[in-house]
Amino acid sequence: MNCPRCNATVAFRKNRCDSCGQDLRDYRRIVSLSNINYNRALGQAKIRDLSGAVTSLRQSLQINKLNTNARNLLGLIYYEEGEIVSALSEWIISKHFQESDNDADMYINELQANPSKLEMYSQMIKKYNSALFSAQHGDEDMAIIQLKKVVNMNPKFIRANQLLALLYMMTDRKDNRARAKKLLKNIAKVDVTNTTTLRYMQELSDVHVKSDSEPKAQTKKKAPVITEADAYKTITPYKEERPSVLPFVNVLIGIIIGLAVMYCLIIPHMRSNEADNANDNFKAYSENQAAADSDAATLRNQNETLQAKIDELEDEIDELNGSNSKSGESVLDVYDDIFNAVNAYIEKDGKKAAEILLNIDSESLSSDTAKKMYKKIASASFEEASTKAYEEGRDAYNGEGDYAGKRDYDKAIEMLEQSLEYNPDNTDAMYFLGRTYQQMSKPKKAKSYYDKIINDYPDSPRVAEAGSRLRELGQYTQ
Repeated sequence: MNCPRCNATVAFRKNRCDSCGQDLRDYRRIVSLSNINYNRALGQAKIRDLSGAVTSLRQSLQINKLNTNARNLLGLIYYEEGEIVSALSEWIISKHFQESDNDADMYINELQANPSKLEMYSQMIKKYNSALFSAQHGDEDMAIIQLKKVVNMNPKFIRANQLLALLYMMTDRKDNRARAKKLLKNIAKVDVTNTTTLRYMQELSDVHVKSDSEPKAQTKKKAPVITEADAYKTITPYKEERPSVLPFVNVLIGIIIGLAVMYCLIIPHMRSNEADNANDNFKAYSENQAAADSDAATLRNQNETLQAKIDELEDEIDELNGSNSKSGESVLDVYDDIFNAVNAYIEKDGKKAAEILLNIDSESLSSDTAKKMYKKIASASFEEASTKAYEEGRDAYNGEGDYAGKRDYDKAIEMLEQSLEYNPDNTDAMYFLGRTYQQMSKPKKAKSYYDKIINDYPDSPRVAEAGSRLRELGQYTQ
């Protein structure tokens, strides 16, 4: 392990650093406890207990934020769950704490090496946010359409699957509840202990997903038992029969009776059926006409509803294209700027990252993770950019550095004002702005900066100098 004071390599069992003499017993306990939580999370991740692994890794990082192995594993779990922005955030923080020999470099490079995949993740996040917005504003149908696309892009995106299942459950339709349970079963394989997934599955405990039924075995029919008749019968002597007219009479009588029955019973019944059929046809025609009129009214209502949705979607498209935003930038442009700022920060170009972030309206970021990333990079890069701009402005005022032998007051004002844009509390930049305006014979502007230092920053080391300059202007009163 490394000594927390001098960063020298020390054997883990030693109680004191050989280089600086720092007591390492408490620090060793902290490192050990953090590693215990990391090892527990590693075991949980192997059995797909991702929720438990996230909890253990957060405890490990809370104890020791420098445990880059734990932070890298947390990023991998977020990536597995479809949380791409959260994963990238953890890897960037890991790289900040350990710049060399860090697996986070490999993970970030794999993402950057495939622009099409990175663009797919970006589109997936935008569609999920759009679906979440639609669901929050009561447009469940549009939310379901968007979430289906998100789930097709990344079937392991747990939050998207959970939201889609919840929307299916809210319809209270049997087929949609079956779809919801199928979605939950799929993501339960990704994270077996996710409490939200388990709670939703408990709500769907009465739903059974149909499976292909096995073909029923055909029962064989038993062959009929054929019993042989009497083998022998008494043979009567042959006697020629005389022809008889009775069969012919019987047939004739049957025909007459049949015609009478048909005339008295069947024909009236057929006529009655024809009348009933005519009435039924007229009734059906009337009902169809009424249904057609109702369908026409329904179609008119649906047309008005669809037109309202089209207008709403057009407004959303205008917002995404930036025509309705204050800055003129679309939501896509803002997130592209965030990714560009992250790349500049990774490449250690703090000034470029600060210039990009300065043009971003942080209020337009709908994702909490994106806002968190914005604040982290801004806090790290704005201070650096403010200092560099101040130093260049000071050199332009003094005629030093790149401006040696020639003072450039206009350039000094430009750079010092830029320094205050990055850090409004930079009293050094305020003081030299006052000095520059004083040299340019603009006492009112010079006085405004001296007064701001004295009134708003009484603990600043520049207060005494600001008071001295005010006395030179004959305007300092204490």
